[in-house]
Amino acid sequence: MEKYMGNKSKICQQIFEVARKALPEAASFTMFDPFSGTTNVSRYFKSQGANVICNDINDLSYVLAKCYIECCSIPTFDKLFANLSFSQKLENAMNSYSINFDELITMLILDNRNTTDINFMQSIRDSNYLKVLVYLTYIAAEEDWDNTYTPYYLIQKNYCEHGAHANYLNQVHKKTILNFRKEFKDKSPEQILIDKFLKYPHSTKHLRDLSELLLNSGQLDKKKIVDDLLGKNLVGKRRFFSVEHGRRFDIILNLINYWRTNDLVSDIEFHVLLTAVIESVAIFSNTSATYQAFYKDYRANTMQRFRLVIPEIDTTKIESQIYQKDVCDIIPSVKCDVLYLDPPYNWRQYDSNYHLLNTVARFHKISDWDDFEQGIVGASGENREKKLNYTSFNTKKDFEKLLLEIIENSQCKIVVLSYSDSKSNHEREEIGTTLDVLNAFFRDKEIFEHYELYRIQSVNFESRKGNKKNDINELLFVAKKKN
Repeated sequence: MEKYMGNKSKICQQIFEVARKALPEAASFTMFDPFSGTTNVSRYFKSQGANVICNDINDLSYVLAKCYIECCSIPTFDKLFANLSFSQKLENAMNSYSINFDELITMLILDNRNTTDINFMQSIRDSNYLKVLVYLTYIAAEEDWDNTYTPYYLIQKNYCEHGAHANYLNQVHKKTILNFRKEFKDKSPEQILIDKFLKYPHSTKHLRDLSELLLNSGQLDKKKIVDDLLGKNLVGKRRFFSVEHGRRFDIILNLINYWRTNDLVSDIEFHVLLTAVIESVAIFSNTSATYQAFYKDYRANTMQRFRLVIPEIDTTKIESQIYQKDVCDIIPSVKCDVLYLDPPYNWRQYDSNYHLLNTVARFHKISDWDDFEQGIVGASGENREKKLNYTSFNTKKDFEKLLLEIIENSQCKIVVLSYSDSKSNHEREEIGTTLDVLNAFFRDKEIFEHYELYRIQSVNFESRKGNKKNDINELLFVAKKKN
């Protein structure tokens, strides 16, 4: 999940070191990461032996935490291998004259050499874990589930250009059309044509007919509005994935959900497999980083041989808790030694930017796909009716107040707050005032015994067109609370 905005993968070691320095007397400690995001920071703390508590309202983060934090041993898939149907299919594949299963194992390892540690992959070469990932990547088919299961082809149907629900209407221009519609009488021929266009699949034929009607009736000023709209990116087809990649994703998502509903995999095993899908979606999507747009032409990654990413399981034995709640609701009841805070303190709504990853992460929770599909709109294919309800960290006026309340209400010994001075954190001219507020707060002797501010040089991430990456400072506010 290197493309995830704001992830701290490059500075995890420094974050851990300043936290450890603030707790010199502790042989072991518990870290609470209430905005865990990609879980990169929590994963590093786990690798160093710290107990970890993760929380994030996003489904994506919850799934990653179940895999990378809660899972502390290589999955064995005992129930799945004990299932006669699966074991027979796997045996047939391993003994097939047309399939060299050992070569498939080698191929999956080689294809993941840039995403998973080679030593880890070699250590699991003979494991059931790798065999399942190989099976899902290269062999799994629709015949692997029976007629008791109803599949839903999320990716092919909505995010591949030939999908039955892949047509989109530009949502900005839609507002213009709806306002334009008001200029005509109810049930007039003009309104009828507009309504036909607004109905899926948004055929521009109806707007061309409208243009001709306006010409014949002498409404040339209105005709120009329609012709202008036709000349813009009004409608199109989503191209988030190649057809082949979309097909593999749908087969795998449905199969692992079938295994889950039939109790053939444990809860942890399911989330490990779902993580493999999510990590692969991030690699093979035809996007720059976020999922609000896609490239017009298919990029090289969409032409690569399909593979599932092999999630690297850290077998360090720790105690962990995984939550998916509003941080304000749980902060008073969670006890920890280190409270690490990396809140969503800018204008971006992460659920919108990563809506597709969140949808994949909650694939198994959606019971009414017809209803869900009706809310999928625009070029992004986001279901805007099912947005997550965040606390108000994305607004300047509420961010500071909420953040300080969380810290005051926490049951921790040490607070480590990460805050970058990127101009995307509200507005550049406002950063100084926020830093003044934070400095004053952490210097409050009634709340804190000790306070230090660290500056770590990082690299800015800007997905908006025209913005360039540049060096920024990642600020780490480290303070020890009074008992």
